Amino acid sequence: MAKKNKKQKKSRNKESAAIKWPLYFFAIMLFAFILYGNTLKHEYALDDFSAIKENYVTKQGVSGIGTIWKEHYRFGYWNSKASLYRPFTLMTFALDWELSPDNPGFSHFVNVLLYGFCGMILFLCLIKLFKKYNILIPIAITALFMAHPVHVEAVANIKSRDEVLAFLFCFLSLWQFLKHLENDKILNLVFSICWYGLALFSKESAITFIAVYPLCLYFFSKKELPKYLLKFLTFLIPAGIYLILRKSIVGGVGLGGDPSPLDNAIFASPNPATQLATAISTLGIYFKTLVLPYDLNHDLGYKEIVPVGFGNWKALLNLLICLGLAVYAFWGLKKKNLISFGILFFAITFSILSNVFIKIGTVYGERLLFMPVLGYCICLTYLLFKVFKLDAKQTFGLSQNFKSSLMPLGIIGLFLVFYSYKTITRNTVWKNSYTLYKADVEKGSNCAKLNYHYGLELVKFGLETNRPQQEQQDWLNKAASQFQKAIEIYPNYPDAYAQMGLHYYRKKQKDKAMEAYKKAIELKPNSSKVFSNMGIIYFEAGNLDKAQEVYEQAVKIDPRFTDALRNLGSVYAMKKQFAKAINYFETALKYAPDDATLKQYIKSAKNDLRQQKLNQQNSSDQK
Repeated sequence: MAKKNKKQKKSRNKESAAIKWPLYFFAIMLFAFILYGNTLKHEYALDDFSAIKENYVTKQGVSGIGTIWKEHYRFGYWNSKASLYRPFTLMTFALDWELSPDNPGFSHFVNVLLYGFCGMILFLCLIKLFKKYNILIPIAITALFMAHPVHVEAVANIKSRDEVLAFLFCFLSLWQFLKHLENDKILNLVFSICWYGLALFSKESAITFIAVYPLCLYFFSKKELPKYLLKFLTFLIPAGIYLILRKSIVGGVGLGGDPSPLDNAIFASPNPATQLATAISTLGIYFKTLVLPYDLNHDLGYKEIVPVGFGNWKALLNLLICLGLAVYAFWGLKKKNLISFGILFFAITFSILSNVFIKIGTVYGERLLFMPVLGYCICLTYLLFKVFKLDAKQTFGLSQNFKSSLMPLGIIGLFLVFYSYKTITRNTVWKNSYTLYKADVEKGSNCAKLNYHYGLELVKFGLETNRPQQEQQDWLNKAASQFQKAIEIYPNYPDAYAQMGLHYYRKKQKDKAMEAYKKAIELKPNSSKVFSNMGIIYFEAGNLDKAQEVYEQAVKIDPRFTDALRNLGSVYAMKKQFAKAINYFETALKYAPDDATLKQYIKSAKNDLRQQKLNQQNSSDQK
């Protein structure tokens, strides 16, 4: 038996050595570009505007990096309450802008490249972890992970690079940690700690990965966990640094601001029990998305998802599924069963994203499964080997393993074909915000946010001046119907009322516009844009005092609101207070340095100020 094992090991080593690592890496990178190559000509979509296109700090390029590390995630876009701190991700966007300004194609290329690197480092880690297993298992897991359509949002949407970076750095950290376990070199542990720190500064959800290190040690090593306790504790160093910096900049560990049911339907729940039941019920959607991702939708908000109690059959069924998975996972701990590992990996990495333990800013998001889906891929691969009663730990060479594993590999191949097809076709939906919302609102027609944002995209078509006037009006009317539907779904939707106000204003129904604006302010008193829009109506009516009042309110709420600053400057110019007008124009120019209109206003106001002073001087001389 000993001689047979030696022969098997020798056979595997010989055949593995024949396939060089560069070939593996080339295949993985090629697979990444086959899957996502059709995103390279995509435009900006969704939150790309707030993180890149309309973020004045990001657009400073390298010179904005200092500000990025000192301020919260939304700082460069709006004057909102801080809730996120992801400086490393924003820094990469600033570098993109520095290297290729306002070029979404370049940023999409970077995303695909980083995704390929994720596949590479994942494969390296799996080879180390599964060194006693059939080599086809880590190959299959890597392929399933990369092909899974749930990754489309993270790769095809530039902003979601935070998910890709967090995964990449976490697994770089794990790789270095595994090397440290092999050679006991302190340098590998230091590198592991540093990579983990970058993961945290890319996205805060990487905090859960701190539990993955001992999980991997327990399942794939004979080393005793207690002896490595101090080494595990070293990962608290980057975690502590991150949390301290985050608290000093963001000001807390919660969501920041008042959570809205529009963002997370769980907040429409009347009590904590209903919140928990709703979160557990939503897990069923995630489970379905993992296994059969045929009907993807980037946003399933209120009322596609509504609060339910534990009397709801979906909540009860998903609770039973979760309990069953938990029992199986802990039952398999002693045997170090791979399915147990996959379940625990999923549970750990998805824990703080599930809304079960803490509430986050969304009730559902495919991007949130970016790392947890690996647990599913591990379970699926290992389960198929067990179903066909194959020894997952056989140590033959690559070709011999392949011949003995044709049935599970054939089924995995079918999954890969289906997943790859869905990924490539789903990518097309992410071309821009219009194509995304148009596709997803058809599948989530009862979601207030989808209807609202689809309306915003329709407005853009209605404002295109190269269209016939009637066609413009048709687009604007379609948009208004989407806003009305959003209000019907969620009657307290302030932004939808604000857009209805704009719709009435464009139709010159200013009384209705003002009524809609006041309703929006009633629901959301800190809406700087609504105050600014109200100011336009007052300004056009010649009521400069009232216009000044609402513009000042807008600027008070958002001191970096360019439109309000410009309009307030115009009010002061009309009042012939040119010094104040220049001050507001110049303040606005700091946040919109390429605005030609502001430059012209400043020039005119300075000329008017000089003329005013000259007239005052002449008047004084005559006296």
